[in-house]
Amino acid sequence: MARPTLSLFMPAYNEGDKLEKNITEVLTALNKLGLEYELFIVDDSSTDDTPKIADSLARRYKQLRVVRYENGPSRRENLAKSFWLAGGEIITFMDADLATDLEALPKLVGAIQDGADISTGDRYHPDSTIKRTAYRFTVSRAANFFLRSLFGSKMRDHFCGFKAFSKKKLIPLIAQLGYDHKFVRGVSWDAELLLLAQRWRYNIVSIPIKWTESPKSTMQVKREIKMFPHLVKLWLKSGRI
Repeated sequence: MARPTLSLFMPAYNEGDKLEKNITEVLTALNKLGLEYELFIVDDSSTDDTPKIADSLARRYKQLRVVRYENGPSRRENLAKSFWLAGGEIITFMDADLATDLEALPKLVGAIQDGADISTGDRYHPDSTIKRTAYRFTVSRAANFFLRSLFGSKMRDHFCGFKAFSKKKLIPLIAQLGYDHKFVRGVSWDAELLLLAQRWRYNIVSIPIKWTESPKSTMQVKREIKMFPHLVKLWLKSGRI
């Protein structure tokens, strides 16, 4: 296989019921891009049949690799650790539930090809369409408002699991963020990454998307609220952007 241009990572935790279907859809979308690519399933310590299905798919598709962790679920830490395996100069990740419609993938990757350092799905872009419960919508908007107010962030959406990066710009970011062995950071990893990127004056492009909340979403409001003290500590340490 030729050296890939694009390395796409899909974090998966107990996704066995839909993994094969979703991987097939992602491979179809990747083939339409016309780029050499590799696809990683990052199994974050699944306890269902995700590992078995992932291994079967890897035997079927030469572009597919499986990375398995036994210390999770880590939410984002093991995903970020896996980025070091990327052979492509463009690194992308999307959540395995495919909450984001794949029609946005060409724009996401194209933004990096056009010179952006980071491109990210933006559920609150004026042109986006989202479907989620009112309660989770309110919590999400509150969290994003909190980050804009506390840090001076310019982002509307800090947590969307649909992002692409220039590899040469991403690697220094994840090296600086480090690995949270206590897994306190959770999905605020996404926010910390974007906050640091803004501090370093990276070129970040927001992409409008169609996004539908998964019935099995791993977001749990009580758990996510625990990230707020972590972010306050980060603010006390680093201040506004």
